[in-house]
Amino acid sequence: MNIFFLVSTLFLIVSVSNGTLAPEQGKKSKKQEKVKKSGPVDKDAYQRSLVKRDIKVKDILREAGLHSKDTKSRRFTAGDVLGYITPWNSEGYENANKFHGKFDMVSPVWFTIKSQDLLKISTHDIQKQWLHDMKAADNENHTVKIVPRILFEGWSSDDIIELYSNIKKRDKLIKALCDLAQAYQFDGYVLEIWNQFIFSGIKKKLIISLINTIADGLRIKDLDIILAVPPQKGMDKELFPKKAFDLLAPHIRYFSLMTYDYSSVQNPGPNAPIDWIKTCVENLVPDSKDIKRAQILMGLNFYGYHYTSTGGGAIINSQYLKLLENFKGKIQWDDKSNEHFFEVKHNEGGYVFFPTLYSIMSRLDLATELKIGISVWELGQGLKYFFDLL
Repeated sequence: MNIFFLVSTLFLIVSVSNGTLAPEQGKKSKKQEKVKKSGPVDKDAYQRSLVKRDIKVKDILREAGLHSKDTKSRRFTAGDVLGYITPWNSEGYENANKFHGKFDMVSPVWFTIKSQDLLKISTHDIQKQWLHDMKAADNENHTVKIVPRILFEGWSSDDIIELYSNIKKRDKLIKALCDLAQAYQFDGYVLEIWNQFIFSGIKKKLIISLINTIADGLRIKDLDIILAVPPQKGMDKELFPKKAFDLLAPHIRYFSLMTYDYSSVQNPGPNAPIDWIKTCVENLVPDSKDIKRAQILMGLNFYGYHYTSTGGGAIINSQYLKLLENFKGKIQWDDKSNEHFFEVKHNEGGYVFFPTLYSIMSRLDLATELKIGISVWELGQGLKYFFDLL
């Protein structure tokens, strides 16, 4: 199925919808069976014969809330697994705790550093009870590292140069992060800094040097540093080229490679075509025997997109299941991207791309082939039975 052709026709359609996902007035919509079952079961998704290309809507609605009662065993072992959670989605906290054994690292999205208040790091999003529960679940056989994400927001080129040039200011930032980690027993940080600094117009060489200095300062205190980096998009000058990776690799523990959002509402299509993911990894580390490749954590989205004639946007588990309840057709498979999709024909219409067990399996198989880890965005957005695959 050529989904690229199908989706390209979407924006030739004039929308006459009322702007909701509910059935049009005066028409009756026979809904699919709603999700009624949830919680642990004896068999995992493989044993229940759910991981397959030809999938049925009724099976998703019936089974999506169920997961194997064995939440500790790891199926994916090619590399480390990082899971992100966000403060606005409590299901992520629940899943991180419930499936503790599936993860090596969990990154709560808690902190923002602004240039105006460099040392004023707000801690109001920290969930102390959750931190306690996660640490309590650790044992001699398995521990999960807590590595909160830090977003560097609102930095101008002058701000960046000042931080680079002012050793005392930079040391104060490093000390503040070390003190924060000690106070809450963090094991490191995910730095979301590359895109924010690159778009300021600062040269890559200066940014690399600054990141390496910060990372080295944190590593002295045995803190792991993960750097969030953008995927390659086939541009003449990539935002994050191989040269930058090579210069950063000796100082960074892992690179969280954001291999999702390949498409957008302006250019609708698959979330993360599998050949594109592979190319993104191989462009950074071409040699399969290069040990630096193991530092890459391949981005794996647990969310999807609903593209409509008026735009659309990202959707999570509950929104996806709601769309399926009103869907009467067949979910299709796109061989080119290795993703499932379906066409919505009521109200705003459009196309829906959302991960499935089979599409996730194909990406985990790719990570195994490439000998890399994965980073999941994010733990509260997917379906419960997705965790059977990790």
